[in-house]
Amino acid sequence: MKTVSQYLNSIFASHRYLLISIPVIAIISYSICLIFISNDLSTYLLSPKTEINDNMLINLVDSTNIRWSFALIVGLPFIHLTFISNLFYKSYDFTIPMNSWQKLTAYLLIGLFILFYNFLIILGLNYLVEFYFRHQYWDEVIAALDRQGLLYTEISKYSIFYNGSFTIISAPMALLFFLFYPYFLFAALYFRKYSLVISAAILLTGVALGVFISSRIWDGYSYHISNLSYMTFYSWVPTYVAALITYIGFYYFLKEREV
Repeated sequence: MKTVSQYLNSIFASHRYLLISIPVIAIISYSICLIFISNDLSTYLLSPKTEINDNMLINLVDSTNIRWSFALIVGLPFIHLTFISNLFYKSYDFTIPMNSWQKLTAYLLIGLFILFYNFLIILGLNYLVEFYFRHQYWDEVIAALDRQGLLYTEISKYSIFYNGSFTIISAPMALLFFLFYPYFLFAALYFRKYSLVISAAILLTGVALGVFISSRIWDGYSYHISNLSYMTFYSWVPTYVAALITYIGFYYFLKEREV
């Protein structure tokens, strides 16, 4: 692990701005999405409380939490990886002699660090929104329910009032990042010219082909299957197997370039 640690130090020493750029990009992206995607929530954030009537308050009872934040959790790390991927080539120049397992381990740890750091920022923003709505509107919602005679109505656990808590519960969804990560590695290290375009085209073609074959096999009858375990297997296991095969292929790609 010493060699892997040295390689990681060389990456992060050359890109110390990651400590600042990750939260900055996360905050900017989150703010833009909050304003333009969650129009219903932005009304409560930007409008004076005097303009919020009882009907609007009651709508918060079953409001939807900010689920699009998971797209930021999974997607934003690739922006940062795109900027530092040029340093991945240094190991090919043997400035730090590494075998294929060490290189693959280093790439996985780099991705994990950026993913986890970005996740913490988005999680903090989700908790900040939760705190704002609890502090500003919780008592008002309860009072509005009382005025309308809805005395036994409970606030949904999936509402904006539990936004950060829902993010914690759904944290395993962040592992979706590692489904796409091997394709990004191929894009960064294999297709040197037009790398992202070629890799994205291959990935989208594979997804389209998979959807087409799946629709022909099931022929529209998949909705009649009630076995939840089987449907979960069908939805996720083939995808993870494809990602695992891609990781294995990437390992042998690295192995071909060992001294």
